[in-house]
Amino acid sequence: MSAVNDAAALQTLIAKDCITQVLIRYCDAADSADEALLRSVFHADGSDEHAGMFAGKIDELAPMMVKMHERFTLTQHSIDNIAIEVDGDVAHSRCRITAHHRYEVDGQAYHLIAGGRYIDRFEKRAGEWRIAHRLTYMDWTLTHRVEDGLPSPF
Repeated sequence: MSAVNDAAALQTLIAKDCITQVLIRYCDAADSADEALLRSVFHADGSDEHAGMFAGKIDELAPMMVKMHERFTLTQHSIDNIAIEVDGDVAHSRCRITAHHRYEVDGQAYHLIAGGRYIDRFEKRAGEWRIAHRLTYMDWTLTHRVEDGLPSPF
């Protein structure tokens, strides 16, 4: 490879790492109900179409997600199978998401597990990669009662 090709390949790798870190920060923001952190992964005019539950700008999504988090005693979002295609200052990514939510109804604890996908368009503006638009798909869910008093394997 030539020095020019090496430099371009290196810039693509750096972009992919920056984008991956944004995806991870999103999961951290969702689990901690950190509105400022959530806003930091989207451009100010960024938007999300969120699994039929929401479609709009980050200014509406961020406070809604923080409020929704109050319903749960815990959440954990994990991503995998990350694929990123970079084309200059625009990139497209897709990844799988698994989200765990524990909540209570009438004193009974439940565990909701959801599997889906994030399909994102990223843009690099002022030297920073952030989400410009996200499509969130929910592919499956599983809910079960949490039984207290079961022996722990730990």
